[in-house]
Amino acid sequence: MKICPNCGKEVQDQDSFCTYCGEKLDSGKSVAVESVAKAEETVQESVAKAEETAQESAVKAEETVQESAVKAEETAQESAVKAEETVQASAGEQEKSAPETFHNTVADPAEKKSGLPKLLIPIVAVVLLLCVAFFAFGKNLLLGGGNASPEQKFLKYQFDYLNGKVKSMEELGFLKEKTKEEVTMVLTGEVKGVDEINKYLKDSALTFKAKSDMEKGNLQISTGLKLMGSDVLEAYGEYMDGQVGFAIPVVDDNFYKGDYKTILKNLTGEDKDAPNLKEMKENQELGKRLVKKYSALLSTLITKDNLTVEKKEVSLDGIQQKFKGEVYTFKPKADEIKSFLERLADMIEKDSDLEKLIEQGMYGNDLNEAMGLGQSPTAKEQLASLAKQIREEAEENGKSIEAANFTWEIAVEGKQLREIKLSANENVFSLEVGKDGGKTIEQVNVQSESTENYYLSNTYEKKGKTLKGSISGGNGILDITGLEYNIEIGKKSPIMPYGTYTVKDPSGMGGEATLTVKDGAKDSTDHELVLSGLSSYGSILGSVGKDLESVKINLNTTEKAEFSVPKEKVVDISDYSEDDFFELGEKIQQSLAGTFMNVLGGTQ
Repeated sequence: MKICPNCGKEVQDQDSFCTYCGEKLDSGKSVAVESVAKAEETVQESVAKAEETAQESAVKAEETVQESAVKAEETAQESAVKAEETVQASAGEQEKSAPETFHNTVADPAEKKSGLPKLLIPIVAVVLLLCVAFFAFGKNLLLGGGNASPEQKFLKYQFDYLNGKVKSMEELGFLKEKTKEEVTMVLTGEVKGVDEINKYLKDSALTFKAKSDMEKGNLQISTGLKLMGSDVLEAYGEYMDGQVGFAIPVVDDNFYKGDYKTILKNLTGEDKDAPNLKEMKENQELGKRLVKKYSALLSTLITKDNLTVEKKEVSLDGIQQKFKGEVYTFKPKADEIKSFLERLADMIEKDSDLEKLIEQGMYGNDLNEAMGLGQSPTAKEQLASLAKQIREEAEENGKSIEAANFTWEIAVEGKQLREIKLSANENVFSLEVGKDGGKTIEQVNVQSESTENYYLSNTYEKKGKTLKGSISGGNGILDITGLEYNIEIGKKSPIMPYGTYTVKDPSGMGGEATLTVKDGAKDSTDHELVLSGLSSYGSILGSVGKDLESVKINLNTTEKAEFSVPKEKVVDISDYSEDDFFELGEKIQQSLAGTFMNVLGGTQ
């Protein structure tokens, strides 16, 4: 064992970087420790004493390591198919002929091998999480500048690619991170060919407003429904630094308000902290700290003993391209996986940062418990249970992963990533990147030993301030273009970039859906969705839809939200019992039902 010269924590002798702070370790500056057992104790104690300053996390997907890992895999796959300048881009020509690659093959049942080990997908996803997560805290953790080792380069190439996808999403307007935000959305619609439906849509609108100021700990929302000119629903809710309040003026004259923490205590008998929106920035730092800590641990799994580098010709079968480059191949042994999982279990069991993160994602569970809808294990109990399961299965999963011949490869041309490939037995997941003239192609391939093979392809081209591309996919036999888009770079609504997004019915019946994002009235944005060619679907839609020609739905958005705070009689609900809340809910439900019936009855 040796000691990190930066944070003073004890780490394994073979570690090149501290698994706590990410500091590069120099054997000459590290001090040997007498006992491995003592070192493991220190690791657990130091993790248990991790900083407890943040109260809430902006990261809410950490209820379990496996669950977050699966989500990370989804994120990595989504990022992989996003355009270099966009989030949603993809390619391929509709109804293209099947390429002679593995896409149009199905595994022979007689040749099938045993399925993937049950922990393989989470392990692969955690590995991918390392690459995706780098953008949260910068490159300094593992990349080591110009003298980067092959292990560091293996991660850096993937970081650079995936980080570029995230930045493109932010620049185009698909991702946002603000402490203050306002938005008003108004949804309206009309149909062509069916007057019976139009009479309900005329002078009807659904409105939603939201305003948040995390620095003050405030959140306000409201929703309203106007049906044929009559207000049938108006609801307002707020969370103001620990105080909750709501009103439904259309059916009730009261403004119900109470202390969040007191309400929960009265209903559950337990003292629980209220959400503290003021600590959003601190919680973002908490999330970064967790990513850094677990990424550092995960990086120790990749060593010079299980990573090889060779120069050779690479064939990208999915996009049918070849090139000469470097191939990095990571292939861990059973004992390495076992050791990693055991250290992971030790780490999460006593990790106060992770415990807080999970707690912040459990406020909805607290409300369910308060309303008698079930009780969830505490964050500490969840972590202890997860750690126990990981330890118990560490040896078995290590052997299973090695037996499945798990391999993680990347191929690089020059300094550009061209391929990421994860495989086990006959199952392969790969991302391929290439150029076709001025177009960029990014394709995800899934090759399975038990089902058909599939691909999702992304082709796009940037010309001036326009990004044009399409998404296509299939199994090589049935190939369809799912989405065609034309994005105006630099113009965006509170939701997405300006431009047109079109989906056509691949069956050839003529149906088409086109979303146009454009300027609306008074500094607003219209998101106009038109469903056309519907007359061909009369037999499917039934008697009401036999004359239907088209449907137009518009979502108008503005980056302002104005609220008139309810002035009704204030009713303190801090001491309400479960029965009190049940009675209040029934009263509101009955009033709303009556209002709807009155409006609809007047149209008969």
